[in-house]
Amino acid sequence: MKRYIFGFMILSALGGAGFAEDKTADSEVKKLEGTWEIVAAEIMGKKIDAPKGKGGSIIFSKGMKLVMKDPGKPDKDGKYKIDTSNSPKQLDLIELKDGKDGKVTQAIYEVDGDTLRLGFSGEGAKGKRPTEFKGDKVVILHLKRQKS
Repeated sequence: MKRYIFGFMILSALGGAGFAEDKTADSEVKKLEGTWEIVAAEIMGKKIDAPKGKGGSIIFSKGMKLVMKDPGKPDKDGKYKIDTSNSPKQLDLIELKDGKDGKVTQAIYEVDGDTLRLGFSGEGAKGKRPTEFKGDKVVILHLKRQKS
């Protein structure tokens, strides 16, 4: 059951709208770059640990590119955009289908060293961006940076 929940969250976390890119955003992009493993999720206030090595991962690459990995499924390519002018900071995850923009998931995020929190609507790309990391309709992914 946990595997299906995490698979759904990974697929749901792809989505976005255009944001301005500035020097602050460049600094944030550098903080995000790398491979992040999903270690837990919070759904309706309840935290669920991901099965070791089976929670999936997100790779943030140079050029605002993104790869979502869900064990046992094909990788999903995407891109992302950030907006650092809001608190919490905003992140749009944009799924790419046949090289074109597809579903957009509007999220909030927080990077603290090697820990990343992503918050998005439990409705996935259909839902509105949350304004804080709590609430019955907010899904929060907890990710850890993987050492290369």
